[in-house]
Amino acid sequence: MKIDDVLHGFVNAKRPDAESHKRKIGRLWSSEIQGIKAGYVTPQNFFEEKEKNMNSCRMILTGIAMEDMLTKIFTAQKVDVVPQEKKEVRINDEIVIVVKPDFVFPNMVIETKFPFSMSESKKIPERYLYQLECTHQAYPDRKVYVGLFSVPFNLELIEYVPSHRRWKNIETLVVGFHKELKKLYPVEKE
Repeated sequence: MKIDDVLHGFVNAKRPDAESHKRKIGRLWSSEIQGIKAGYVTPQNFFEEKEKNMNSCRMILTGIAMEDMLTKIFTAQKVDVVPQEKKEVRINDEIVIVVKPDFVFPNMVIETKFPFSMSESKKIPERYLYQLECTHQAYPDRKVYVGLFSVPFNLELIEYVPSHRRWKNIETLVVGFHKELKKLYPVEKE
C-alpha cells in the first residue's frame, strides 16, 4: 500500500452526496467565482470533472484536517457556531451562488484557509476576495472574516471589508458566464 495512493484516492473519490454537488446551469459555488474570473473555470470545461494532482490532494487534506480540528474544539467548548451552513444568494431568476462558509456564528462568519504561501502583509490575498464578498452578500448582518490557519495550530482572523464594486463585478461576471453556458448547452446537460 502506498500512502500517496490512499490520499489521492480519498480526495478524488466520488462522494455519497455527489448528486447534490452535480453541476447545474444557473448554480455556482462562491468558491469557484475567482476561478471563473481567472479563466480556470470556463463554459467549455464547466461539466468536466477534474482529478486533483498529488500536491493539490495534500493541500486539500491539510485544510480539511485543520477545519475538522477547529470544529472539534468549538464543539467541546460549546461555542455557538454552525459549521458548513449552506445559503443561496440569488442573482436573478436563473442564477444562484451557493455560499457554504466554514463557521457561522451569531455575530460573524469565518471562511478558513490554509495558505501554503502567504505574504507578511496581513492583507487578505486577492484570490479569496470574491468568495468573501459572496459570503458577505449571504450574511449582510454579520462581519465576515478570513481565518488563516498556520502551524503550530493557530487561526488568525482578518476582517473582510465589503465592496459594492466587487459585488457588481461578480454579478456581471456570473451573468455573462451563464449566458455563455446557455449558448453551449441550450438544454441543461444531465
